[in-house]
Amino acid sequence: MRKNANEIIFDEIIVLGTPALFTDWRVDRASVPTDMKMYEVRHADEDWGDPCQLARGIFVDFYGTILTLQPLLLNDCGYLDFDSSKDWGYVDNDPCATIAEFRSKYAGKEE
Repeated sequence: MRKNANEIIFDEIIVLGTPALFTDWRVDRASVPTDMKMYEVRHADEDWGDPCQLARGIFVDFYGTILTLQPLLLNDCGYLDFDSSKDWGYVDNDPCATIAEFRSKYAGKEE
């Protein structure tokens, strides 16, 4: 089941230096605002709590979904591996929880 992005309470993260919203739900792509990019996240085979790859869509080892205002550069195969210990972190100081809050905080700003 996919959820409407506008009905989800997100966690704000920084992934690969880019601000993003994260949820462990699968998100209905049609509900994502047109100015935002959606990626699904895969977890490592050996650790279900370790996000390790972004892609346009994940079928196996689904970890969650992220939304960004800036596109992330996927490789020619349509995915991007990363190291969660360096490239993934939760925002603790005044985090956004909704798309509206995130857009208000980051839209129109250089990231």
